[in-house]
Amino acid sequence: MGHLISHKYAKGLSSKKANFADNGNEPAKLKGIFMSFSTLKLSSSSMKSIQTAIDAISHNIANVNTTAFKENKPQFTSVVSKLGSAAGHSYSGTAIASINADFGQGNLRQSNLVTDLAINGKGFFTLQSTTGDVVYTRAGHFSFDGENSLVDANGNYVLSTGGSRIVAPITTETLEITSAGEVRILTEGDTVPQTLTQIQLASFVNPQGLESIGNSQYRESLNSGSPQFSAAEESGTGTAGSQMISGALEASNADLSTNMVDLIAYQRSYQSISRATQTANEILETTLALGR
Repeated sequence: MGHLISHKYAKGLSSKKANFADNGNEPAKLKGIFMSFSTLKLSSSSMKSIQTAIDAISHNIANVNTTAFKENKPQFTSVVSKLGSAAGHSYSGTAIASINADFGQGNLRQSNLVTDLAINGKGFFTLQSTTGDVVYTRAGHFSFDGENSLVDANGNYVLSTGGSRIVAPITTETLEITSAGEVRILTEGDTVPQTLTQIQLASFVNPQGLESIGNSQYRESLNSGSPQFSAAEESGTGTAGSQMISGALEASNADLSTNMVDLIAYQRSYQSISRATQTANEILETTLALGR
């Protein structure tokens, strides 16, 4: 809205300069025009930024019950209008610098399903799609498919520390997963459980740099750095202090009450800036009218 208004009156400003030339109040009028332009420009920028923040907070609220969802936190930065500075005044506003995912630990919810896994600590499960793409998640609602492969709800394969799919023998009678992510099975005819494989975890130097692709899944990026693969409780790695909890799922770390308060605050700010924009527009119309 602010951009369209500025464009409209920029033409009016150029056509009025000659009329202002013989008017002793020209500096004051130009000052008023610059002030109004600056307000409109910064209001437009601020309103867009706040709307982006509102969208992010609304997304958090919609996912308070989504397994392992990580809430988005808008980060703002100050901007100064160069147009206002040209008139000898500086007018500041805000802009979205980034929207970062908060990878803080979510609460653990008991599910009592052996293949439901929660990471208590740092790290991500490594998944491979049917097309071979590798993605990362903390949502550990897993199960065995018709081919006895361990998969997530979308059919992505859970990978082992060797980067292979985890396939249980058809003769498996019981299965357990340890805090280190070891998959131990008891097959038909055996009396002692055997370790089948170990579930792989990935860690990143900058997890906030991961690219979110939806469904609580992420893809590595230049900002996140390359994944470091390891296992839970593996010393000397980024997941040394992490444990894998079987029979549990990590809950969303988005707090409903906090996000509702933030949403109301952003909405009020948006309304306030909208009123300021309307006032600046009226002032600009009046100032330009004085030159007629």
